Amino acid sequence: MIDVRFPTALQLMLNLALAHAEGVAQLSSSQLAGALGTNPSLVRKLLSPLANSGLVRSSFGRDGGIRLGRPADAITLREIYSAVLGEESLWASRAVPHQCLVSSNIERYFVDLAAKADDAVLQMLEHKTLADTLSELRILDATR
Repeated sequence: MIDVRFPTALQLMLNLALAHAEGVAQLSSSQLAGALGTNPSLVRKLLSPLANSGLVRSSFGRDGGIRLGRPADAITLREIYSAVLGEESLWASRAVPHQCLVSSNIERYFVDLAAKADDAVLQMLEHKTLADTLSELRILDATR
């Protein structure tokens, strides 16, 4: 099963960054849900770890809403990824009965392979900010 928490959280954060860039102070969970094509309860589930990490701020009440916790150029994609996925690995190893060379060693090998893949992804995400990504999306939109 493919985990969509990171791409959904990234899209949520990009919508907040775009709103801020366009002079909109905050968005409601309903507005974010509409932009994501999902329901407000999923948005609220994603907002919790993002808020706990200081990446978003929310206020309650009639005039409440959600906004970025820091400027878009001070939020890395790694922070978003880590907030919603924690220490989860991209891939999970599979335990199998030890019957041959492959089955006796594959779990250990795969754990190492997954750790290297995780490190590569995290390093790449560390060097991209929310502002960088919004700029890239503007370029993509201009060439559409």
